[in-house]
Amino acid sequence: MAGWDHVWQEAVSRVTAAFQQLPVPVRRDLEALATAMVAHKQAMQRLVSQADAASHCAACGGACCAKGKYHFSAVDLLVYLATAKPLFAPRFDNGLCPFLGEPECLIPAGYRPFNCITFNCDLIEDQLPRDEVARFYQMEQELSARYTEIRALFPAGSMAGSLL
Repeated sequence: MAGWDHVWQEAVSRVTAAFQQLPVPVRRDLEALATAMVAHKQAMQRLVSQADAASHCAACGGACCAKGKYHFSAVDLLVYLATAKPLFAPRFDNGLCPFLGEPECLIPAGYRPFNCITFNCDLIEDQLPRDEVARFYQMEQELSARYTEIRALFPAGSMAGSLL
């Protein structure tokens, strides 16, 4: 546990330092991209909420969350920083995803990592009309492009990958 806390704090410090060193015009660009990303993820969440995703997830105990770990990336942290959203405290003591709280994710939908916001189990996807499923996957491609745009504001590779 203490080891993961240390790794987390070092990663947060590294990304925060890079963010603080951005020239003002680049920081403004990042703020605009981050705000758009949050809205995009919220729209994706609204789309799956049509299938009552929250109750399906609660019924299975969030099995995908229990198995998925460490997807929070440097870009996800940059979105927090650029929008001045207070950062959550991961729970490395739960034996599950460190971002899984009680009873739900510690991360608001608009700030969740790519893998978390884009994954739909068959139960949820089967509840959506085909055109909405197609729309969701189009939105996933657009979200991937948004991540690429934010990473491009920094030296190559410096904002790639997970924080942990």
